[in-house]
Amino acid sequence: MKEISFDKQYMEIIQELPNSIEEYQNWLGLKERKIYLNSEVDLSIINKAVYWILRWNDEDKGKSPDEKQEITIYISSNGGCVVSGLALIDAIKSSETKVVTVGIGVCASMGALLLIGGHERKCYENTTILLHDGSLQLSSSSKKAKQTMAYYDGLDERLNKFILDNTKISAELYKEKEDEEWYLFGDQALELGIVDSLIE
Repeated sequence: MKEISFDKQYMEIIQELPNSIEEYQNWLGLKERKIYLNSEVDLSIINKAVYWILRWNDEDKGKSPDEKQEITIYISSNGGCVVSGLALIDAIKSSETKVVTVGIGVCASMGALLLIGGHERKCYENTTILLHDGSLQLSSSSKKAKQTMAYYDGLDERLNKFILDNTKISAELYKEKEDEEWYLFGDQALELGIVDSLIE
């Protein structure tokens, strides 16, 4: 029986999918350890990104740093679920294989934090980056509301520490901007250490 190549099998499968071009683009990226996150941050980030980082780290066990092919995550997102985003940041932090994050278009809210989370961070000069305190809607009993707010206060402290530890933003400047919609372009982000370099 004649064997069918994996590429051909995949092409036959994606022809049946409604988003076949996007699926094919994602697959081509994964072959080169490139992940494209261009949507709202939610729990699907586990299978879109966390899974692959864990898998590629397993594949790289026992290899020298020079033998490991770096992982690149391209980010264009208006943000979303902080808890879901932190799962990816934790995976990047624990990755022994280098993870490069690249900001394209817009990296807002949780999208900005994902950009900051890379071992190496890049963006374009005109990439828009937004840092802010997010939003929360709460409807519950008084006791449960207080417990929820206490949790989010702790979460805010963790996010603040993450930003201050991984950028050149001073505690004083961050305090000054904490109640603002703090928009930055790529060149401004470079000055503040949000990214390490600009893509030319």
